[in-house]
Amino acid sequence: MTTDERLKKLLDASSGQLEAIDEILEQRVRNPLPMTQGPLLMGMSASAKFLGVSRATLWRMIKAGLLQKVEVLPGSFRLRRTDLEAVAAGRKPCRSEGAPDISDAPQHLGTPTHGNSSSLEAA
Repeated sequence: MTTDERLKKLLDASSGQLEAIDEILEQRVRNPLPMTQGPLLMGMSASAKFLGVSRATLWRMIKAGLLQKVEVLPGSFRLRRTDLEAVAAGRKPCRSEGAPDISDAPQHLGTPTHGNSSSLEAA
């Protein structure tokens, strides 16, 4: 957009748009979505500490469906920081209802999750 086009849009702006522009120029706009600080995935111990619960309680929350684990390596799980922040704020985690557990994906695709690949040959 050229400067002339920008000026034309400014002159044609409604009063609400002009107020919004003024807020931006006067730095009165607050950030509607705060940036998440830290890792996107958190280990079980760090997640439990973040929520102020024990690891056993964290696993109960996962089993109850309140949180969804992500298997990063066979037997190694992480939790999404956004899910933990939502639970801490008393909101439901932002996931689609009925979404399959990501840790189940290798079994659905027919790839082994543990051990060698010979288990596919026997099947």
